[in-house]
Amino acid sequence: MRRKVADLPEYAAEPPRRAAAFDEYRLARGGVLDLLRPALREALAAARTPPAEVDTVLFATESLPGGDASQIAVAELLDELGMCNAYPLTLGLADCSTATAALAVAAALVTSGAARTVAVVSGDLVRTAEPGSRVLLGGAAVGSDGAAAAVVSGRRHGWEVLGGARQVCYDLVGPGPAGHRLQAQLTTYQELFRELWSATGLTPGDVSAVLSSNLAADVLQAFLGEAGFAPRQLYQDNVGRIAHCLGSDPLINLIDRTEAGTTRSAYPVVVLLGSSAAHLAAVLLRAVED
Repeated sequence: MRRKVADLPEYAAEPPRRAAAFDEYRLARGGVLDLLRPALREALAAARTPPAEVDTVLFATESLPGGDASQIAVAELLDELGMCNAYPLTLGLADCSTATAALAVAAALVTSGAARTVAVVSGDLVRTAEPGSRVLLGGAAVGSDGAAAAVVSGRRHGWEVLGGARQVCYDLVGPGPAGHRLQAQLTTYQELFRELWSATGLTPGDVSAVLSSNLAADVLQAFLGEAGFAPRQLYQDNVGRIAHCLGSDPLINLIDRTEAGTTRSAYPVVVLLGSSAAHLAAVLLRAVED
């Protein structure tokens, strides 16, 4: 369901600032499996991968039920989708960067031979993952319910993973002086991309688009501007359309650009960027000609 950000109780006294570009968010009617199920099914279809070929599934979510109920729910989900050979694993602790980091983990599993075909699925309900409020990161994001998935294998199709990088700043875990936090965040973004360029040999100018977490438009422009990116390189259409679907944003943005008719040949190199208060993860992708 689509809801207006301005109708949230946190904005009763004053609407969100215009530069943030907030407009709508998504509120799921069902449970998290109702988000994960279609995301996985659509990813398998897009990758032209039979479900039984998937040998590993990485779940990047904090919204699964606890205890035995989680194992039962995942088993039923994989059985329903025909993923009878898939070994399930969960990743967490890195907040909204977890799913992006999971893509790099999936690529490493395939490259090393530890897995042949890995599905990465991300999805969360804000009421479970962030139950306090939908206004997150000190007003830099509005939480939204959503999910996305991708299939990583050795077959050349879609996008090639060129490399990845991760950074965490433990000074940003918990409260702290605003000035110190801002500088620490800027430094963490700069270090993340230095690591990414060192690993891949590319530069900001080689990137056609940055597909990032849907944080406030002005905030992200400031952080990524310091990392060497121009505003024209940032894809921010979904900041206003769906808001911040926690860890799923970068994959959703990649899928939405493709479905909107943006060809891979027009944007041959893209960065997926997952951001939280203290954790960052980036994956560099290059288009593969089918």
